Amino acid sequence: MLNLHIVQARYGDSLILQYGTASAPRYLLIDGGPKYVYERHLRRVLGGIGEANAKLDLVILSHVDEDHVYGLLDLLNDVLWQRIRGLDEIIAIDELWHNSFSKTLGEDIDHRLGRVLDRSGPARSALSRTSKTSRDIAQGDQLTQRADSLGLSINPGFGSEGIITVEKSAGATVLGNLSLRIVGPTEANMAELREDWLAWLQEQEDRVLVPDPMDAERAARSLDTSVPNLSSIMVLVEADGKRLLFTGDGRSDHLERGLQQAGLLDPDGKLHVDVLKLPHHGSKRNITQDFVRNITADLYVISASGRHGHPHKNTLRWVVGAARDQGRSIEIVATNSTSSLRALVDERDPQEHGYRLTVMPEGEDEQVLELSA
Repeated sequence: MLNLHIVQARYGDSLILQYGTASAPRYLLIDGGPKYVYERHLRRVLGGIGEANAKLDLVILSHVDEDHVYGLLDLLNDVLWQRIRGLDEIIAIDELWHNSFSKTLGEDIDHRLGRVLDRSGPARSALSRTSKTSRDIAQGDQLTQRADSLGLSINPGFGSEGIITVEKSAGATVLGNLSLRIVGPTEANMAELREDWLAWLQEQEDRVLVPDPMDAERAARSLDTSVPNLSSIMVLVEADGKRLLFTGDGRSDHLERGLQQAGLLDPDGKLHVDVLKLPHHGSKRNITQDFVRNITADLYVISASGRHGHPHKNTLRWVVGAARDQGRSIEIVATNSTSSLRALVDERDPQEHGYRLTVMPEGEDEQVLELSA
């Protein structure tokens, strides 16, 4: 059995894989969506799983960004609150995969970041208002702390450093009839990322840790918040002859590099899967025309609400155009109707261009794709 539960995650991601057998289903959660998603949607979905005496074998946080981590933090806080009070926990969890900020950069980073975040006076409040990056880092580290409090295993099997990369994954991780292959990030991605993070941190220290409090406040208000997201954990899942590719907010060139390094591309540099979760909610900044021609699927999942222009109209055109040129019939499954999706239907008739668009009904907690019995 293999089902994909697409949770209504607004402008973020939250996906549940159901596998095993119909009589003994097993579950895996990837990302938890932004604020309010747990309270409004994910909690009910997980509660139903828990009431059926099933658990989460694994929770994966693709990267530390609030539209992916917030719901997971809410989940672990909920479970911890219930455990402390001796209440029935909403669901049992075995393991967490998560590349935290401090593990990625080294333990000395905690002290340096703390000096910036704990700056007293107006500089601290200005930093908290202006720096999305600092908030994401804090949430990622809180997730690690909550997982430790609950006794969850974090990144077991990925070496002494506990950082998940293509190189540190010893083949596939097998859970029942499910196998998971890490296809991103690579060690090269992480090396590039460390340089970006360290440069960002140095800039914040230079701007905030200055002697004059008024200068510190002005500096904090001008902080650059455009640091790249933590390089996404990207996973190829296989079960019952089906392949699904989960991409987080990864860049398509990084994903292709990871797939190549994992030996999953054919000699022409191509891969076909049954389901592809489009990277970064269909942003044109993370996807190229070459990517959608090389990495193809029968079904494309888009978790987006139109916020930040996601999914971008160009991405949609590229996906539909590539499928038509290659003679493939595809389905696009979206969590929300957006202006770009409506424009796609207006510009490119689904029947004429060989695609089907399915949008999750408004008010539903999830949409379930039944991939194998």
